[in-house]
Parts: sequence; C-alpha cells; structure tokens
Amino acid sequence: MGRDMVVFKGTRNGLVIVLDPSREYEDIRNNLLKKMESAKGFFKGAKFSFFNGQQDIPANQKNELENICRQFGLVPNAVEDQAVLSTNFPAVSKRQAPCTTKAVPSLGEAAFMVKRSLRSGQRVNYPGHVVVLGDIHPGAEVVSGGNVLVLGNCRGLVHAGAGGDRSAKVIALRLAPTVICIADRRHAPDRDKQEPGPRLARLSGQEIVFEEYHSGR
Repeated sequence: MGRDMVVFKGTRNGLVIVLDPSREYEDIRNNLLKKMESAKGFFKGAKFSFFNGQQDIPANQKNELENICRQFGLVPNAVEDQAVLSTNFPAVSKRQAPCTTKAVPSLGEAAFMVKRSLRSGQRVNYPGHVVVLGDIHPGAEVVSGGNVLVLGNCRGLVHAGAGGDRSAKVIALRLAPTVICIADRRHAPDRDKQEPGPRLARLSGQEIVFEEYHSGR
C-alpha cells in the first residue's frame, strides 16, 4: 500500500485535489466518490481544482471527476493555475512507479484564524488549516481539512485532515480532547491521563499517537 490515491490540500485559492497518476482511473473515481460521501457536506461551497501537474488527465475523465465534486456542492476554481503544492506528479504510465516528491520553498500556507475561545455548541468547519487563538471547550467542535493549532486548551472534539489527509496534525498547548480524529481514524482518549505542556497528535500507521511538541517539527 502506498500513499492515498486521492488527497485534498487546502490553499488560499481553495481545495487542490491531488490524484495518484500511478493508479487506475476507476479506482481513483471510486475513491473520490467514497471520500465525498464520507465527508457529509464538509466541502460544500468550497472552490476546487485538480493539481495542475495533472493536466494530461483525459478530458472525459476530468469532466467525470469534476461532476462528482459538483454533486457534493464544490465549485470549480477559475484560478487553477495559481495553486501551488510541494509535490510534483508528472504524467506517467499506469505501470510506472510513482515519482518521488520534491520540496518547493514556501513562505507558508493559508489558514483560518479563530480569534476567540470556542464554547459548547460552537463549531468551526474549514477545508484548510485552522488556528484557534484560545480554548476549545467541551462540546465545541473544530473540523479541518488540514492541521489544527490551538493556542490554549483543546478539550472539545477536533478533526484534522477531514478530507483524507493522513499527514495532518493537531497541536495544542494542552491537548485533552473529548474526541480526536485524523483523516479516517477516531479516538476518544482518557483526558485525565493526558500530560501537561504542548502536545502533538498524529497518525502512526492506523493509530493516533500523542507526543511532546517541539517547535520546528
């Protein structure tokens, strides 16, 4: 098993949908449909484009994939050529091995900033990264397509990588959520056993693990 065949990346221009060109088209189409169905309207209203390194997708296939996205309320992005990612997938044959990723210097990525604490019953839903300048109280929810950074206590429900990004992380000054989800994995930790200090949660295989956070990671 390699990387996900369909990955959603949040950018300042909306969602960029990255497809693994080494996989069969039918598998990609079915995986995209499955992820859209499991998102349950999470991406509704978001602008989207396919990663512009994949312009060689046959027109009929690209139209079908775009129509799947439209069915779930996504809007095609008119500024597709402005989307920038740190991976490059040139056109390859079906039998070719996927290319290696290549880092591209970047000044950072856009994020949605919540300039307050979130109380019980309040919910933030955003297709990119989310930064909370306060606490997430029990009963509050943050659902993010990217990473979640909490500059306070995280004691509610938090879901990072909601579109299937398994590299997403949750970082908080005190990480003691009632429920934490990353991509398709869900965990309800024992909050009384959570250690103090800045903590990070990430996926390790199929498990969500907690560890001490170090800046520059």
